[in-house]
Amino acid sequence: MTKSVILVLVTILMVVGGCKSKKVHSGLDLSSEVVNSYWKNQYDYEYLEARGKATVQINGSNQNVSMHLKMKKDSVLWGRFSLFGMGVTVLIDQDSFFLMNNLSKEYMKFDNSYLNDFLGFKAELGQIQNLLVGNAVFDSSMYTLDNRDVSFKANEGIATNTLVINELFRTLTSNIGTIDTTQYANIKYDQYGGETEPLLPKVVNIHLRKGDVVQDPVLNYQVVSTSRIASFPFKIPNGFVRK
Repeated sequence: MTKSVILVLVTILMVVGGCKSKKVHSGLDLSSEVVNSYWKNQYDYEYLEARGKATVQINGSNQNVSMHLKMKKDSVLWGRFSLFGMGVTVLIDQDSFFLMNNLSKEYMKFDNSYLNDFLGFKAELGQIQNLLVGNAVFDSSMYTLDNRDVSFKANEGIATNTLVINELFRTLTSNIGTIDTTQYANIKYDQYGGETEPLLPKVVNIHLRKGDVVQDPVLNYQVVSTSRIASFPFKIPNGFVRK
């Protein structure tokens, strides 16, 4: 499960990182009213905590695991994915990436300079958080409109970001790809309209490809809270080995 979680996070980081400062070209009959409604309906939060289930690939087969996510907007992303109490805990802040596997008793700790060298760019935490909650990746001021097809399209360098809006004026799909067709992320958001957080998708379907490796994790947010989060616990127990 460690490799699956790393691939999900790193692939999103790699693909999103190639999409900075893009202009969007949108189609359909996207009137100014539709576009304005979309930007007004971006999910706004300071803190977000979600519990539920995730489907990830373990040893070549899909497994349902317990999922617990906690975020402070643009500041920290914490996640725990476990099966029968065993699994991985991830912590990403603006400077570092941490991962702990309590099954193998290993942990990973990278500072920002290491991630920059490994990924080839400085990825922004807020971009990952936007993808997880169904928001547009970038600020609205970075998008322009072109009524030629049914989507917002962003192109810059090797990357293209395509957004499709649903009837609730929220993101239906966010597809991010590069000129290297062996690396891309397709994200589909389902079941908006809940009673407590109507602008938050309940299900996030992620299809990732990096080379010959394909992953299809699914995140199911079942219990959501926007109350202040006091802590994002990440402590390496004695005896764990750094990988």
